[in-house]
This record gives sequence, structure tokens and C-alpha cells, in this order.
Amino acid sequence: MNALQSLYDAVSASDPRIVDPLATVSRSGTNTVLSLSVLVSGDEPVSTQTLTAVLVAARNSTVPFDQLDLNARSAADSERLLDLRPAIDGLPSGVTVLYDGGLTIMRGDLDRL
Repeated sequence: MNALQSLYDAVSASDPRIVDPLATVSRSGTNTVLSLSVLVSGDEPVSTQTLTAVLVAARNSTVPFDQLDLNARSAADSERLLDLRPAIDGLPSGVTVLYDGGLTIMRGDLDRL
């Protein structure tokens, strides 16, 4: 099984609402960036619990990366980007996340989850 498939399996298993993850790995300067997009089923907002489960699944995958870029879209309307701000606000203090419609988190902060 390749590393991206194991990532997809782990992210899908992290929460029953997460479907159809898609990822790419690229370089940005000296960083290896994992760009991950997930579809989220249901009408409820993404919770901190769901966000943390996805982040931990990505962190624990065999895909090597320094930075994770994550976006979440509605499974019912894949054009609609979901607001992750309320879920981000519930992450532990000391975990730095950049958010501009998509979430960016560095490996060191992922290791604090």
C-alpha cells in the first residue's frame, strides 16, 4: 500500500463524517508540504474533535511532511468551503494555526496534539 493510500484510509477512519480525502505532496522552500482536502458530510459545523482527529491521522501517517495545509468542503456541495475557525479555536493553547479559509499547521504544532 502506498503512503498516500494509507493516509486516505487513516483520515477517512478518523471520523465518520470525513469522506473522499485527497492529498498532494510538494516542496515550498525547504519545507515538504502535505496539501490535504477532505469532504465533510452532514450539516453540523466541523468540531474541534473532528479537526483534531483528522490532523492526528495526517500526522501519524507515513507521508513525510513539514507543513500541513488542510481545507474542508461540504460533501453535499464540494464548491462550498467549510469554516474551520470554531474548530480551530478549540485546539490546545500553544498550537499555532494559520487560517485564511484553509488551515496551515507546521509539524511541531501537530506534534503537540
